[in-house]
Order: sequence, then C-alpha cells, then structure tokens
Amino acid sequence: MTIYYSEPVKLEIVGRSVFVNGEVKEFSVRNFSELNEVLMKRQQVLNDFPLYFMFRSIVVKEGLRYDITIIPPRRIDGEYAKTYGHYHPLAENGLSYPEAYQILEGRALFVLQKPRSDASVDVMVTYGEKGQAVLIPPNWGHNTINASPDKVLILGNLVADGFESDYSAYKKDLGAAYYVTDFGLEPNGNYVVRKTEKLKASDLNAKYGFECPDLLKEFWANPGKFEFLKKPSLITGRSA
Repeated sequence: MTIYYSEPVKLEIVGRSVFVNGEVKEFSVRNFSELNEVLMKRQQVLNDFPLYFMFRSIVVKEGLRYDITIIPPRRIDGEYAKTYGHYHPLAENGLSYPEAYQILEGRALFVLQKPRSDASVDVMVTYGEKGQAVLIPPNWGHNTINASPDKVLILGNLVADGFESDYSAYKKDLGAAYYVTDFGLEPNGNYVVRKTEKLKASDLNAKYGFECPDLLKEFWANPGKFEFLKKPSLITGRSA
C-alpha cells in the first residue's frame, strides 16, 4: 500500500483499490468491450476485462471535485493502454470546461484535439512525468495514454463538478486523432489534422499561466486559484 497523501485527506492506493481516510472508495470501470470501439485495430471480444478504473469525488469543495484514475500497463495489438477520450460541454462564452491533471505515478501522454470550423482538427501531444501537473485548456478534447509499457499510471484530476462529458465524437471517429503504439504516433484516418504540436506539459501550462506543484493540496488550501475550471474566461486571457 502506498500513501500518496496524509493530508488534507489520507489517500492510499494498493493495486486497483483506493482508500480515503481508511475507507475503500467505490469506482467505475471501462472494460475492453467498451474501449474496443476506439482502438486502432478492433478485436474480437471473447473475454471481457477491465482496462482502467475511475474514482470520483475523492474531495468535493466549492463546486469542484478531485478524482483519481488508474490505468494499468497493457498493449492491445501494439497500442498502449488509454482512456476513451471525450470533450467537455460549454461553460460560458463559447468556452468549454477546462480540467487539470497531476501524475501521481508513472508516465502519461495526453492527446489533445480541437475542432476547426471546416471539420478538421488541431492536435497537441503532451508528455508528463510523475509529479507534473497538466492543464487541459477550454475547447480541447483529450484522451490519456499510459506511456509506460510496464508501470501503472495513476492520475489525480480536478474539474468542475456536475457536468457530463461527451464521448460521441470519439465514438464516431473511432478514437482520437492519433493512436499511440510501439512505433510511435499512428494517424487515425478518420481525421484531417491541420496542425500537430508536440510540447512538454510545462510548456502547455505556461501558455495559460498555470503552475501547480501539488493539485490536491493547493485545491484544498486555496480553491479560488481554480475558479477558472468553472469560469474558463478567467484563463483564456492568459494564453499566448
């Protein structure tokens, strides 16, 4: 069992179980049969099995919630383990809700994509290491990949509470604009990609003036710092 936090809550993780103040946390799971529709190569589903685990509302405060996601290492026909992918609904002024992640364990790759008016997309591919925070800006869809072939990926995320994510575009286009495989980024032929930018998590964060050494502790101590997760116009003015 690994203790990730002793305060503001005691957060312990052992295997695929999360304990908050000593109590096991309920979770939802994405199974192979669900992810199969967004894989680079669809498989015949003979035996279903879980691919990742989501623990909602570890801490809820002032309209924001802190969640945990666990993505065990796995390859499916050469493609790395990933989340399904989704967009967030609009929050205000044509801007969707942003989100902030922190990598608690492992190495993550985020594929962000933003639709253009001509149905093409722009893409940002962002890497992050253990301890790093990663901002998902307004109007960018995203999915997360466990970029390590043999280590679990554990993520904390902070987001506005109470809205439903939209998975429909990823389902229609059979996944994100790129698949992450043993051979690197493989384009998804269902997309027209106008621009692909590869950048460090710190460089993406800097575009929006976002910096956060510890997501959970800072959220607990100063939730007002994250008001932009409910009102994205507060952060878009900082972008380059």
